[in-house]
Amino acid sequence: MLHEYQIKILEFLKSRGESTVGEMQEAVGIGSDAMRWAIETLAEKKAVEVIRETRIVSELTDEGMHYLESMPEEVFVIEVRKSGESGIDIGSVKNSIGFMWAKRNGWIKIEKNKIRLTEAGEKYAKSGKYTLRDVLSYLNGHAYVDENYLSKHRSEIDTLRKRNLLSISEKSVLDSVKITEIGRRMLEEDSKESGINYLTKEMLLSGAWKNAKFKKYDINAPSEELYASRLHPVREFVNYVRSIWMSMGFVEVSGPIVESAFWDFDTLFSPQDHPTREMQDTFFLSNPRQIGIEDLTLLGRIKKMHTSSWGDVWREELAKQALLRTHTTSVSAHYIYKFSKVLESEYPVKLFSVGKVFRNESVDYKHLAELTQYDGIIIGDHLSFANLVDTLRRFYESMGFDTNPRSKKFKFKPSYFPFVEPGVEALYYDEAKQDWIELIGGGIIRKEITRALGTKKTVLAWGGGIERLMFHFMDLDSLSTLYKNDVQWLRERGSLRI
Repeated sequence: MLHEYQIKILEFLKSRGESTVGEMQEAVGIGSDAMRWAIETLAEKKAVEVIRETRIVSELTDEGMHYLESMPEEVFVIEVRKSGESGIDIGSVKNSIGFMWAKRNGWIKIEKNKIRLTEAGEKYAKSGKYTLRDVLSYLNGHAYVDENYLSKHRSEIDTLRKRNLLSISEKSVLDSVKITEIGRRMLEEDSKESGINYLTKEMLLSGAWKNAKFKKYDINAPSEELYASRLHPVREFVNYVRSIWMSMGFVEVSGPIVESAFWDFDTLFSPQDHPTREMQDTFFLSNPRQIGIEDLTLLGRIKKMHTSSWGDVWREELAKQALLRTHTTSVSAHYIYKFSKVLESEYPVKLFSVGKVFRNESVDYKHLAELTQYDGIIIGDHLSFANLVDTLRRFYESMGFDTNPRSKKFKFKPSYFPFVEPGVEALYYDEAKQDWIELIGGGIIRKEITRALGTKKTVLAWGGGIERLMFHFMDLDSLSTLYKNDVQWLRERGSLRI
């Protein structure tokens, strides 16, 4: 069975034999996308012969588009002309693009460290004609470059390409379409079959369709691919993680991405000479360079915590350094301090946050410089390490992980983090990567920290990477796949296995 568009094209070609796509589109009245689909499907059936032609395509770069009105050397020559006899001091312009190209064109000369126009420069300044810009303007108005024009202006085009103002490439273009004998037979066979091929508005209004005989509908006929709107996989997975924490009675909180070292490091017991504070691990900002600390009482307690524990000099200017947060645990620190002042009846407090964090790490298949982290805390009395492990176990079981202690693909193991004691990690074994993937790190917040932040309660805390967890729910070779902006991959990606 032939589609309505295919029939229209074959009927037109039957009377013409061969036609360009433009002529067909104008005569038949089919949109460009539908026309392309019909021609391609007819070509697959050998009903038409597609004749292609290789053409030279030009495309201006952003810089080339910027120079359409005037090029740097043209602007420079005008400035030199305005300077008159005094000329322009070479020391102020010798590294400019305009100066270099004006000199190469022979438009300027240098006399006693002064720049003045040559005869050729004066001629240009009076006429305003510049072949290089004319060629750039011509190519901007013509998608395809004529061979004769390309040959005539080869020198100018080469110069424009070297200056990265223009790109030239070859492109295979559909030039014309010709009907074949197979196409003629298909058209004849289709016309022999009685019945209507499609409904019209008139048929629906008159009710004529009720007594009409329809041609058979080919359910295997190719159709245009439609892509439904969908969330980015990271956003979809973040929403899934949020739903689990909320179902467990947690409340979501958030905090600033641009943070001070005070909240990112100092409140969390990280010494000021700790390696993670160095530039190779942390993105420090130049604007703003510092973020002030308003609560001087809290500042004093944190300073005392550091000097009594580490014995080193603690510097306030280091605590004020502005940075991109390295973990969402800084959000947890804010809320431990905030909830140190609530009524006793409001405990226990169960909070979680999800957000971007930034680390100046070496990128590999499971590390990125920018990642999404989820963090959680429970603040209350009579909380133990067993409560923490049980909370994490229930979270991962909700995701489908087998957290049974006898499982060989999931495990908890002791670990060290500066702000907790004891500390723990959860890992799972990825069969495809043949590697243990760290899911989360956590522990009981140190008493030094909770006392400095104003609470006598016990605080259980944890934090893990969203993207790394997604290895278990998507077919990913590398975390970078999630952020390579491949629209086709985003359209065709498989569903999350959740």
